[in-house]
Amino acid sequence: MAVLPHRAWLALAFLLLFAAYEAPEGIGGRLLGNAALAAAMMVAFHAVAWCVGRGLGYRNGFHAYGLAWRWRALLPALAGMLVLKPLSLGVGAALGWVRIQPLANPPQASAVAVATLALLVTTFIPSVAEDIVARGFWLRAWPVAGQGRGYVLLSATCFVLTHVYRLGKGPLEWLMLFSMGLAFAAAAARTGSLWGAVGLHWGWNLANGGMDLVLDVTPVGGWLPVLSTMTGWVALGCVALLPRWSTAASTGSSVPRDPGE
Repeated sequence: MAVLPHRAWLALAFLLLFAAYEAPEGIGGRLLGNAALAAAMMVAFHAVAWCVGRGLGYRNGFHAYGLAWRWRALLPALAGMLVLKPLSLGVGAALGWVRIQPLANPPQASAVAVATLALLVTTFIPSVAEDIVARGFWLRAWPVAGQGRGYVLLSATCFVLTHVYRLGKGPLEWLMLFSMGLAFAAAAARTGSLWGAVGLHWGWNLANGGMDLVLDVTPVGGWLPVLSTMTGWVALGCVALLPRWSTAASTGSSVPRDPGE
């Protein structure tokens, strides 16, 4: 039996990851309408990703995606986005693009604390999953476009395509996703670690969820995608100011072979 070339195995690995990532919303959410099943499938994605990484030759499957632990990449990006997102909404409110007011029936402080703890987990799991597909795979497992500008453009395009259920919203939505994707991918490229992208992405989702607990944010006139696009470019500018770290220092040492590099 003929053995497939290594690049063919990499392509199959990506297709498996892509399908496993889209399945929770497509099957669990849209087809079956079962939120619990969708959540379980999203958790299961990480097991699939680990097995795919192992199949590609990494002793720690997550290292195939640049997920060797790097807190110095994660924490500054996370903190920065937790500041940038509220500032972005404040600018939007000043421009009249969004209306922000406290909830009419705000939850008790204890309920907010519990919900925030839950958000830490529920926003982290899908953020990492999407980062693996849109960024980590191309950063480490198959750096077909290198790890500079080509990688950033490829990753940002892939990030748009991972939102298959939102593509029907039109070009403005695509532009917003592409802009955010540029910032997230640049963070991974600058730090040499997927944790840089995870920090920005998780911070974005965590800030959105956290503000929804206490604020009523209402878009005005369809300007919200434009505001998010602008935020993406600001985040990209901030990332560009970071010192470029050594990629080799962030790929992990437990790689027995990597014929794709």
